[in-house]
Amino acid sequence: MWLLEYDKALRAVLEKARAAHGPQMVPLTQAFGLLLADDVRSDVDLPPFDRAMMDGFAVKSSDIAIPPVELEVTGRVGAGEERAGLVVEPGCAVEIMTGAPVPRGADAVIQVEKTSGFGRPRVRIDAPVTRGQSISPRAAVLEKSSPVLRAGQRIDVAQTALLAAVGCDPVPVARPLKVAIISTGDEIVPHAKTPGVSQIRDVCGPALAAAVRRVGCLPRPLGIVGDDPKATRDVIARGLACCDVLLLTGGVSAGARDHVAAALFESGVELHFERLAIKPGKPTVFGTRADTLVFGLPGNPVSAMVTFELFVAPACLARMGAAKPLAPVWQARLTQKVRPEKTRTWFLHGRLRGRAVLEVEPVASPNSADIVSSSMGDCLIAVPPGAREIPAGTVLDVIVIRRPSGD
Repeated sequence: MWLLEYDKALRAVLEKARAAHGPQMVPLTQAFGLLLADDVRSDVDLPPFDRAMMDGFAVKSSDIAIPPVELEVTGRVGAGEERAGLVVEPGCAVEIMTGAPVPRGADAVIQVEKTSGFGRPRVRIDAPVTRGQSISPRAAVLEKSSPVLRAGQRIDVAQTALLAAVGCDPVPVARPLKVAIISTGDEIVPHAKTPGVSQIRDVCGPALAAAVRRVGCLPRPLGIVGDDPKATRDVIARGLACCDVLLLTGGVSAGARDHVAAALFESGVELHFERLAIKPGKPTVFGTRADTLVFGLPGNPVSAMVTFELFVAPACLARMGAAKPLAPVWQARLTQKVRPEKTRTWFLHGRLRGRAVLEVEPVASPNSADIVSSSMGDCLIAVPPGAREIPAGTVLDVIVIRRPSGD
């Protein structure tokens, strides 16, 4: 049977996953983790005035050519105070606090630790002063109307701070996608239940729900359905009716009880591919019905999560307008040899290490259901197909799926 290569499958998914929804406005306090839908520009200069960077005295640098020098203290300005009429004249100084606006006439601030006579009518300057010292000039950080953040960026802690600084509240964000999750199989029981003989807990459902949240979407678990064609069609209909993305796990191989592909077709889903030249994840299904994206993922937990990282996460992010929907791809040297698949790209879990020279250590795994070994990895090594062993030291692409912990 003909298998579709990974890069062609990814292009097909991204082509169908183009942004289909407009922005919505949410309070800044609720925007964390969402994607910015529009560019944001600053409504002010930052800082909005020449700002003192430390406690001390605002002075004319020309008055302190050869310290020590004594100056008359003619005023005081604190943070948040507006002293429009305050001017630093030659031979004078103004006491100033961190964050306060620098008064007219001053071109430097000397920190209090380099002076003596604080709080008295005259202050002695004991250190040289240069023009612009300890002053953050108006608009040094950001000019009014200049871009702060671009559409498609994820709103993290730093982005939240920037949005607050420019008064962006509410925030235009991409509407989070609703993602239906269905686990299939007669052998599957809820994860909180003790499995009986020949039964296994539902691992894919909870794991996919967590992965969906991680990409900023809203999981809608629809439970477990047995290997029954009608029951499968019924739950597919529920998912198509309520969600933007439909995920099913299991039932996508070629066995007598694998009904998912047929049920999707009978439900009006246009299937774009059903078999891929990858390991794990050969039996992966992708289709669409109107604007809804539909994925049938393998039932083995590791296979399901690998195919989620390769296809579902980029699709969701692209649909919401992410600037960079694909996970970072780095190059790293293998720490040990690997034997590739003859005809399929092998996405092997690995651990990244090193800084000057990035290395990747393959994570040993006896089978595609080994969630213990896969949990130790932070990347997927893209092992190209071939008949010959790939030696240690070979540089391969790695897809970063978790932030490496480093050495």
